[in-house]
Amino acid sequence: MNIDEIYTTIQNYLKEPPLVIWGSGATIGFGLPSMSNLKDEIAKDLPTFDKTCSDLEFELGKDKYEPNLPQIRKIIRNVICSADIEAKERLLKCVEDYEGIRLLTSFCYDPHPKVMNVVSTNYDRILEYVWGYYGFYYTDGFGQQELSEFDENRFQDKNIINLMKVHGSLDWFDVDHEVRKLSTDFGYDPVMIPPGKNKYRTTHNSPYRELMQKSDEAIKRASSFLVVGFGFNDEHITPLVRKKTKAGTPIVVVTMKVTSTTEHQLEKAKKVIFVEADGADLNKTRIRIIENGIVISDSVEEGEFWKLKRFMDIVG
Repeated sequence: MNIDEIYTTIQNYLKEPPLVIWGSGATIGFGLPSMSNLKDEIAKDLPTFDKTCSDLEFELGKDKYEPNLPQIRKIIRNVICSADIEAKERLLKCVEDYEGIRLLTSFCYDPHPKVMNVVSTNYDRILEYVWGYYGFYYTDGFGQQELSEFDENRFQDKNIINLMKVHGSLDWFDVDHEVRKLSTDFGYDPVMIPPGKNKYRTTHNSPYRELMQKSDEAIKRASSFLVVGFGFNDEHITPLVRKKTKAGTPIVVVTMKVTSTTEHQLEKAKKVIFVEADGADLNKTRIRIIENGIVISDSVEEGEFWKLKRFMDIVG
């Protein structure tokens, strides 16, 4: 395929507004910590933590950390919250650095019925900051007012952005056994679901029970997927997406590096496009188009199209 044919194929895959799956890799470029950073911070503050572990998700899934989960939540929140606040300040000073999110939002939201569905595993509020700055109306299930409670009926099918944060958010807290949105913790415990293979033990509680149901429904209805910085390690989202793509729903993955886990989980996808940096050369982009297990195109293009802002130049 030549470059025009490659771009046309990407556009065809996403011609219907895609469901966006937004992972931690999407916000590392804005200064948010990686899983490796979180592992280092937990190791500093939790004496019983195994500093030699190579997989934070696997390590925190061990039963021995169950009594430490409240402390682990606070450590994770403090680290991410600090970077989150810095990212908000940077938005006010250099809004052009966040242009990719605005372009993505307009692309997904503008077509009738003006609805964008986003499933995110992130705790940070980068998306919310950008949407607020540009005046996009969104809901995460909570009211936008301080102290509001979760209400699944806030998710709608037109004139809104539905943000399903299936692992929680920095501003969700347990206030006398009710989950409320607070800009400051006031000493209350965060309710974020920390990494770990056993994390879904807690999802029978509100708001996670409802969020899982809403995200399941959105995935099942999706006509295509645009995956940004998500590594397919999540045990709830991944099987549903894998099932849909195996049945023919097109998927485009945009990330700095496609992981072996991602490759494995999408190996039976009928229509998949991987957009990633060309190895160590971040100024070039490798684009692979695979249909029915056959590589249709594997090319390297000049430009950082693996970054969201440049990728949006392709889809228009």
